[in-house]
Amino acid sequence: MPFPTNGRISDRKKGTLLMDIEKVSEFAKEADDRSQYSKKVYINGFSWKIQAQIEKKNGSTENNEKWLAIYLLCDAPKEDSNWRCCVHSATFRIVSQKNGAENSIGTLIDRVFDNKSTNWGFENFISVTELMELNNGFYNNEADKVTLAIDVTMKEAKMEKLILDQCKSKGTFFTKIEKVSEFAREAIGSERRSETVHIHGFSWKIMAQIRKNWLGTDNEKWMGFRHLCDAPKEANNCSFECSATFRIVSQKNDVPDFKDEFNDQLLNNKFNWKFFHSISFDVSDN
Repeated sequence: MPFPTNGRISDRKKGTLLMDIEKVSEFAKEADDRSQYSKKVYINGFSWKIQAQIEKKNGSTENNEKWLAIYLLCDAPKEDSNWRCCVHSATFRIVSQKNGAENSIGTLIDRVFDNKSTNWGFENFISVTELMELNNGFYNNEADKVTLAIDVTMKEAKMEKLILDQCKSKGTFFTKIEKVSEFAREAIGSERRSETVHIHGFSWKIMAQIRKNWLGTDNEKWMGFRHLCDAPKEANNCSFECSATFRIVSQKNDVPDFKDEFNDQLLNNKFNWKFFHSISFDVSDN
């Protein structure tokens, strides 16, 4: 499979990284934190790589099962400690090796890369057992390889003007999760985010995320929701109180909305991830 051109194209906002992991059967036996890397691909003036490694699942002691971890790595120059860029979306894929089989997919939205956070991804993307199960179609047993891909879209750099409407003290914002059945099959940690709504001079979003049962009692997937204040990093001394009513809007006239409320004081640089709620769900697009 050919790799994308790795020539430096400073103004390209999208790109795909590809990586063939050769001798997967040997790679799967390696010690934790031994990484393999793809070739560089330049997107938006930065060089990017896929980083893959074998890890044990956090908090799991079951059979010492190993998992494939996949990360998007920004290979920025070490001499520049002040670099910063934002990836609007990154879709991680294990490319199917046979017709009719689906790719394994995970998605990250709005991730900031800088000198302290050079990579983002999934530490438990897929178990080695599931990866190498021939019926799943990910593993080419004749060539002893798997193919990874990450589709990257960079965020446009722009300044947002603070207008009077953005200073309102109350607001309601919505997000509609399309193709729920497909989203439910994505990797743990995959997410969807709403459009930005400005309230009290700050930008806010809803984030929906695929999660495991936090009690660790079963393998059932849950849908988690977060109330995200996307405050600027320079607002280190900001503090305020807010209340929010979280709702899952009913699709039937005789069924009330699912509701939960919280009141909290959001302080300093701790106000990015303050509200979280999870519910289990059946896979359905209806």
